[in-house]
Amino acid sequence: MTYKASGPTKVQSRYPTQYQQFAQKAKNGLRHVPEYSVDYVRGLFPIASWLPRYNRDWLYGDLIAGLTVGIVVIPQALAYAKLATLPLQYGLYTSFTGVLIYALFATSKDVTIGATAVLSQLTGQVLATYNADKSMDPVTFAIAVSFLTGLIQLALGLFRLGIIVDFIPAPVIAGFTTGAGIGIIIGQFAGLLGIKGINTNDPAYQVLGNTLKALGQTQLDAAFGFAGLVSLLLFKFGCRYAVKRGYPFMKWVSLSRNAVVIIIFTAISYAINHQNRKSPRIRIVGDIPKGFGPIHVPDVSDLSKVAPASVTVVIVAILEHIAVVKSYGRLNGYRPDANQELVALGFTNFLGSFLGAYPATGSFSRSAIKSQSGVRSPLAALFTAAIVVLALYVLTPLFYYIPSAILSAIIISAISDLISRPALVKQLWDIQFLDLFAFLLALVFTFFFSIETGIYVSVGFAVAVLLYRLARPHYQVLARSNDTGIWVNVKDAQLGHTASPPPPGVLVFKLEESLTYPNANYFAEHIKEIMIESTEFGGPILKSNQKLWCDDTDDKIKRARKALAKKKAVSEQEIVPDIRLEIRDNDNSPSVTPPRKESVDSGSHSDETLTSLPRLRAVVFDFSAVNGIDSTGVQTLVDLRRDMDAFAGQRVEIHFAHVRPRFERILEYFLAITRTDRDVTPVVPTDIPIEETATNSNPPSSTDKNLVPFVDVRELFHATVDLAVAAIERRRSRASSFEKKQPEIDEIKVHS
Repeated sequence: MTYKASGPTKVQSRYPTQYQQFAQKAKNGLRHVPEYSVDYVRGLFPIASWLPRYNRDWLYGDLIAGLTVGIVVIPQALAYAKLATLPLQYGLYTSFTGVLIYALFATSKDVTIGATAVLSQLTGQVLATYNADKSMDPVTFAIAVSFLTGLIQLALGLFRLGIIVDFIPAPVIAGFTTGAGIGIIIGQFAGLLGIKGINTNDPAYQVLGNTLKALGQTQLDAAFGFAGLVSLLLFKFGCRYAVKRGYPFMKWVSLSRNAVVIIIFTAISYAINHQNRKSPRIRIVGDIPKGFGPIHVPDVSDLSKVAPASVTVVIVAILEHIAVVKSYGRLNGYRPDANQELVALGFTNFLGSFLGAYPATGSFSRSAIKSQSGVRSPLAALFTAAIVVLALYVLTPLFYYIPSAILSAIIISAISDLISRPALVKQLWDIQFLDLFAFLLALVFTFFFSIETGIYVSVGFAVAVLLYRLARPHYQVLARSNDTGIWVNVKDAQLGHTASPPPPGVLVFKLEESLTYPNANYFAEHIKEIMIESTEFGGPILKSNQKLWCDDTDDKIKRARKALAKKKAVSEQEIVPDIRLEIRDNDNSPSVTPPRKESVDSGSHSDETLTSLPRLRAVVFDFSAVNGIDSTGVQTLVDLRRDMDAFAGQRVEIHFAHVRPRFERILEYFLAITRTDRDVTPVVPTDIPIEETATNSNPPSSTDKNLVPFVDVRELFHATVDLAVAAIERRRSRASSFEKKQPEIDEIKVHS
C-alpha cells in the first residue's frame, strides 16, 4: 500500500495562514503609519517627554550630582586621554560631548557618558594595531573611529536591533572588564614609577615583565605616584569607614578625592619645577590648548584601516554602556530602553567626532558617583558640561604642572572598582560552570593577548554555548504521577519512581525547546531510541539483500535489550531478543529466526517483559514548552512518523497536547502531509511512487486493526496529556467495531 493524494495537500484550518497574518498586519500597519511615525520620532527625543514634567524640587539633586561628577570627570578625562595615547585635551572634549549630547537622548538619569578606562585602553590598542605605520595622524584616526562607531551604533538603535546585546551574557562582560582592568593597572606601573620606554599596548604579561626588568630606571616620579596612590586609597576607604561610623558628610570628601589629590600634588610639583619650567625634575602634563578646537568633518578616507578598528570599539562600547544602564536602572527602579540607549550612544560618538572627541561610552565609576549624589533627572549632565567648559577655558594654565604619575595613580584607583571580587567566581561556580568558564576565558584572553582578542573569543564562546543549548535541548519521557496526577519526567528522582506509565504501546514525550532546524534531528533520533527501547519491532519482512547497507536496526535492538536488562536487574543471565521473520537469500519461504541466547555481563538477567514489549501504536507530544516550529521541524515530524510506522509495522497515531493556537495550523499541515507521499522541504524531486524507493521505507498496510480514520485532524489536538491518552484509548476500543463494518482500507485520500 502507498500513501496517495488525489490532489495537492490542502489544510482547512480555523487559524489564518501566514499570508493572511502578514496581510492583516500590513493592513493595520499602513493604517497607523502616521501615528506610528509620530510616536517613533517622539521616542527618539525622550527629553521632550520628561522635561515638561520637570519638578523644581529636583533641581537641587541634579545640581549637586552634576557638579560632583564635573569635579571627578576633569582629572579622569586627562588620565584616560593619556591611556588612549592621545593629547590630554581630547579627554576633555570627549567628556564634554558625552555628557551634553547624551542628556538629549538618554533614558537613564544615572549614567554619564565620556572617556572610560577600558575604552580608552582599547583606543590606544587599535591605534597601535591598525595604524602602526602612522600613515594617519593618531588623533585623526581616533576621531574617525569615533565617527564610524557612532554611525554603526546609531543604525543599530534606529532599526531597533538592541536585542543583539542580549546575546552577550553578564559573565563575559565581567570577565573582559576584569581582565582589562588588571591589564590597565599593570600598564600604569611604568608611569607611576617614571619609567620610560614601556609599550603599554603590549599584552599585560609582557608589560609586567618589561616593567620589572626596568625597575632600575625608577625616577623621582615614583615618590609622587606612590604617595598619590596611597592618598587616594586612604581617602576612599577611610571616608567609607567614617560614613559607617556616623559621619555622612565624609561621603562628599571621598567623592572629591581625585580633585583634592591632584590639587595638592600639582602644588608640590609647581614648587619644585616652576624655576626649571623647560626641564622639570619629574614628568608633567605640560601645555594644554585653551578651549575647543575647530569643528571639522572627520577624515574617513582610509576605511580599510578605520572600519576593522571600529568593530571592536562598537562591541566594547555597547557592552559597557548597556551593562551600566541596566545596572542602575535595576538599582533605582526604572527600565531604560536598550534601543534608545544605542541611539543616544550613537549620536554621542557621531556628533562628538565633529568636535574632536574619541570613542566614548558609559562610565561605571562616574555613574556610581552620580547615582550616590542624589541625581533626579538627566538634566544634571548640563551642570557637568558647564564644569568641563570652565576647565577648558579657565583652568588649562593650571594643568601645566600636574604630575603624570598622579594621573597614573588616579587610573589605578578608579580601575580597582572594575575588577570582579572573588565572591563572583564562587557564585558562578555554584550557579553554572559554563558561566564561570566564559568569565575565565574572557579574563585570560584579555590579559594574555588584548581586549580585542578577549572580546572576540569570549563572545564567540558565549554564542557557541547558546547555539549548543538550542541544538541539544532537553526532552522528557513522561509518566503520570500516582500522587498528583501530573505527568512527570520518568527520570525525576522524587516523582518518577512513583509514576504510572501510559497504556501499553503509548509513549508521551515533552519537548523543552522550539522544534526548529538546529534541534529537530536531535529530537527525532532520541525519540527513536526510546521507541526501540520501549516497544517491540513489528516491521516488514525483508531479504538480507533488500536491506540498506546502513540498516543497523538489529544491533540497536540488541543494545537496547541489554541495557534494559541491566537496568531492571532481572533474575536470569540470558536475554531473548525479539523474534523476527526473515526471508533468506536462497529461499523465498519465510522462516522464523529462533531466539538467540546472548551472554551478558554478570548480574544481567532476562525478564519476560523483554520478550513481551508492546507494539507502538500512539505517541503523544506535549508542546507546552514549544515556542516555534519551522519547515525543518515539520519535515522531521513527517520523517519520524514514517520511521515509527515502519518500526511498528502499523500506522502510529500522533497526538498533540498543550499546543499554542498559532502552531495548530502548522501541525494540521503535518497531519495532512503524512497522508500523502510528499515532503515538506524536498531537496530532490519527490513525485516518484513510494514503492519504487527503498523497500524498508514502505509504509505499513492500512489494514491494521488499530487504525480508525479521522474525520478531522483537529481531533488530534488536546488541552492536556490526560485528554490525549483518553482519546487514544477510546479509539482503541472503537477499533474492533470499526473493523467489522469496514475490514480493509486500501488507501487514504486527501482531496483538493
